[in-house]
Amino acid sequence: MSQPMGGVKDLLKVPGLPQLFLWSMLGRLNVSALPVALALMLVRWSNSYVIVGLVGCALTLGQGAAAPLRGRAADRGSTGRLLMITGIGYATGLGVIVALAATVPASGWPVVVAVALVTGLSAVPVSQISRAVWPKIVGAELTPALYTAEATASEVITTTGPLLAAAVIAVAGPFWAVGVTGLLALVSALVFAAALSRVGLGGEPLPQHGKRVARRSLLAEGPFVRVVAIALLVTAAIFAVNLSVVAWTQNMGRPALAGVLTAGWTLGSLAGGFALSTFARGMPRTPRVAGMAVGIAALAVVLPPILDTVPLWLVIVVLFLGGTAIAPTLAATYEQIAEASPQDRRAEAFGWMAMATTGGGALSMVLSGVLLDSFGPALPVAAGAALVVVALVLTAFGRTPRIPSTDTVEEATA
Repeated sequence: MSQPMGGVKDLLKVPGLPQLFLWSMLGRLNVSALPVALALMLVRWSNSYVIVGLVGCALTLGQGAAAPLRGRAADRGSTGRLLMITGIGYATGLGVIVALAATVPASGWPVVVAVALVTGLSAVPVSQISRAVWPKIVGAELTPALYTAEATASEVITTTGPLLAAAVIAVAGPFWAVGVTGLLALVSALVFAAALSRVGLGGEPLPQHGKRVARRSLLAEGPFVRVVAIALLVTAAIFAVNLSVVAWTQNMGRPALAGVLTAGWTLGSLAGGFALSTFARGMPRTPRVAGMAVGIAALAVVLPPILDTVPLWLVIVVLFLGGTAIAPTLAATYEQIAEASPQDRRAEAFGWMAMATTGGGALSMVLSGVLLDSFGPALPVAAGAALVVVALVLTAFGRTPRIPSTDTVEEATA
């Protein structure tokens, strides 16, 4: 039986947590704002969506590939220093991309791709670090509530970022929007580092005198790999739904509806996260994942070619109801990652999760595109539901995650 979960009111009473949580969310705003700003800037520069895709892919690959390394650096060194270095590096990289797009012809796109890859390697690990430190701040009893709050608030950030980018583009243009995104990444990284320092988590880890740690790879732990696989499958399903909804509105000749439908999906997630933290404390993880599978499967049923004509309101209702399981499912994934990793390696663990979800999202986009071209939006959404069913099986029948042991060896003394 799960322990009762504390609510939002309990979290607000934790000293320093509200401010730290706020800055951790603002530190991710640049992530959701950048794709819109960067895509519009690059297409205006090159007049080629292929180049937009190549640059975006290089940036994403860099972010995913370096995520475990950034996490390991956070576990073993000063998180404040890491945030400062990556913030400067990431903002500088975006600034170089803007400068290149403003001064060189489109034939120089390979240089921009290379710079994007390096920039991705310097991505600021705000989400990794925050998810790793939450259990240290609130303890085991409130950790599930905090992960639910994070998954819910992340939906707000995902929606707000593109709106911020669109506002800057409308006022000053896409080149300025990318620059503002880089500046936002730098400032939020520095402020988040300062907030961590105020709660005593911004410095070097405590040394282990007389011992050296023999570290096994986290990927050698079966329960940890299983949870990472669950995160990959869930993320791939979300990407499949998002792309399919956009494609459906494009095929209808009403692309503006994509924003309305995505808003319904997001509002459902917000409602689900609020309900979980307020009325359904301690809900087991398996029903959460099952709810997500059912919601996505229901969406597949009301999309072409299964149904050629369907009232728009019905699609919005299905998206909203299906979305209510998103934040609870993501929160369950965060909880399991934390449970399956040692306390002093949680930033690395969430780095592996970030790498898996980045790869899962990229692969899902490719496969969903193929299915969309061949069969229409219902099939990629159904494939997404099938992925969540696999995640459900792994959640329901996998071994309970345990904290891997860390072997220590006494150092020779003089």
